[in-house]
Amino acid sequence: MRACLWLALCWCLTATAADFTPPLGAEPTVGGERTQMLNLGSTHLSGHTDQWQREWLEPLLRRLQRWQPTLITVEGLSGAQCEMMRQDPARFGEVFDSYCRDVSAFQRALALTQAQADLSAAERLRNWPETPTAADRRQLLMLFLAAGEPASAMVQSLQLAEGERVAGDTLTDDAVGWMRDRRARLNESYDVGSELAARLGLERVYAVDDHTSDVLYRQLDPAYGPWQEARFAAIRESDAITQLIAREGSVVDGDSLLNYYRQMNAAGAQDAQVRADFGGAMADAHPRFGRLYAGWWETRNLRMMANFRELTAAHPGARVLNIVGASHKPWYDQWARQFGDVSVVDAAAILGR
Repeated sequence: MRACLWLALCWCLTATAADFTPPLGAEPTVGGERTQMLNLGSTHLSGHTDQWQREWLEPLLRRLQRWQPTLITVEGLSGAQCEMMRQDPARFGEVFDSYCRDVSAFQRALALTQAQADLSAAERLRNWPETPTAADRRQLLMLFLAAGEPASAMVQSLQLAEGERVAGDTLTDDAVGWMRDRRARLNESYDVGSELAARLGLERVYAVDDHTSDVLYRQLDPAYGPWQEARFAAIRESDAITQLIAREGSVVDGDSLLNYYRQMNAAGAQDAQVRADFGGAMADAHPRFGRLYAGWWETRNLRMMANFRELTAAHPGARVLNIVGASHKPWYDQWARQFGDVSVVDAAAILGR
C-alpha cells in the first residue's frame, strides 16, 4: 500500500512539473477586454546607420500602425532609473555612463529636478488639450528631456512641423540641437517607437529596460573578460550567427527589411542563438562565470517585464507594442503568458499582413 502511495505521489509531482500552468490558469476570466501584447523583436538599428536608410522602415511602420497600439514601450532606461544610478556612482557609475544621458542642462534651464520634471510632464498630460499648440508641444518636449525621457521627447518633436522645432516656450537652443543630433543615427526606439507613437497621435512612449542587475559584475574576477570573449568568438563562428549576418546582408530596401523583421519574429527564430549564448553559459564548466551571466540576463528580463506589467495594470485592455532587442523576445513571450489578463499577439502574423 505504501509503495502504491509513493508511486502515486511521484506521478503527481511529475505531472505537475510537466503540466505547469500559471497560478490563475492559462487564460482566466477577466472583467473587460484582455490586454493585447505584441512583442516586436528588433535588430539594434544604430549598428546599420551606414548601410540602411530610415525610409526603408516604412513598410514595417505601416503594418504596425495598422494594428493600432495604444501603448508603446522601448528598450531604454527610464529617467527615474538613470537618476537613481546618477546618485549612486559607487555601484552604478559605469552603468550610468553606458546607458544614460546627462540631462542636467535641461533641468537647470527649467529649475527642476528629474523627479519634478517627471511629475510636471505627467500633470501636463492629465490636462492635455484636445488640440495642442506648438507651444504646448515644445513645453512638454522640454519637460521630457529634463525628466530623462528622450524617446518621449522625440514623440513631441515629430508632431511639430519642421519650422516649429525651434527654441521658445521653455525649449532651449541646446535642446533643439540635442534632438536634431538624435536623428543623425538610426535607432529603433526613435525611428520605430517614437515615429509610430507620433503617427498614432500618442503623446509618449515608455522606457522599460533595466540595468540594475549589472551590479553582479562589480568586483568580478579579471578572468571573466577573457572567458566571455572566448565564448563570444566561438558563437560568432556558429551557423546561427553566419545565417544572421547573411540575412542582414540581404537587406537592400524597405521590402527586404520588412522580410528580415518577419524572420526575426517567427516562432523559434531566436532559439539557436539564445541557447548557444545563455544556454551555453549556464552549462559551462566554470564554477561561477556562466551561471552569473545567464542569471544576470534572466534578472534583467524579469525586471523589464515587471515594468511592462506595472504599466499595463494601469491600462487594462490596452494594445501594447513592445519594441525590444530580438534576444529579449523569447523571455518577453514566455513571461507575458503568465500574466492573468494578457494575451500575446503573434508578431510574425501582424508583419505578414
